[in-house]
Amino acid sequence: MIIRICFIYAWSNQNASDPSSFNAKARKLLRELAKQASERPKMYKSGRLRIGEGRTIYGLAQCSRDLSGSDCKQCLDDEVRRQPDCCDGKQGGRVVSGSCNIRYDVSQFFNA
Repeated sequence: MIIRICFIYAWSNQNASDPSSFNAKARKLLRELAKQASERPKMYKSGRLRIGEGRTIYGLAQCSRDLSGSDCKQCLDDEVRRQPDCCDGKQGGRVVSGSCNIRYDVSQFFNA
């Protein structure tokens, strides 16, 4: 039996002005959201990280509720590691699999 995991990538057309710094901050936010989402009954966490004067990165991490907390964390961590594959240097990006997804953007895309 062959099991294939499919990932869907989406990214912004806009490049970050300092890609290296921006990528590090986006991944920092996503790692923290992944940790928090995996510890919550709803398996979802959104948040923001201020990255400079008047600049914010918004992010979310979400798992399907059939996953255990540890499986959720593993799924989200894998997606955070894949973020550079699709979205390196972009102001927004999303990695989606069958069981979890991450998203970040400089525009707020959720209601707080």
